[in-house]
Amino acid sequence: MSGDDNLPRPLTNLVNDAREGRLLVRMDPEQFVYVDRDCEFFKTKIRDIQQMMTDIAQQQTWGLGEQYRSKSGNELVSGKTMVKRYREKARGSQNSVYAVMESHYRVVEDIQDLFRVIRERYSQQDAEWGARYRELEATLPPQAPAPQRIFSVPFAKE
Repeated sequence: MSGDDNLPRPLTNLVNDAREGRLLVRMDPEQFVYVDRDCEFFKTKIRDIQQMMTDIAQQQTWGLGEQYRSKSGNELVSGKTMVKRYREKARGSQNSVYAVMESHYRVVEDIQDLFRVIRERYSQQDAEWGARYRELEATLPPQAPAPQRIFSVPFAKE
């Protein structure tokens, strides 16, 4: 979505090693199914967050005084400044939430690609393993995502 496909991919070397058979990973077919599903889940959530950031950046009225004009024509500059900063932080700079989420998306894609390459090599070398994977992929029930945790600081015991 960022349009910059020329950026280096974080796991390129591992994916290449897996393609060339220089990487060893031992996993059950079931684990490969869940890794792929979890990656899809994360990618969807990342795109959801990016859409929220796009919506925030495009929001017209913020209610921070950005449209205020006094009777003498003076504007509330701080309101406009805050809105500009919020828009940039959402999606308008290299360090925006949108851009950071794009880098996370690329990492998840690379993890998914890495495990896909490893899985394909397993399937090529062991037909029984490959058949088991395909069966599990079609029949394995969805795994519930990990529960969301709210950040909290443990209280000191007195």
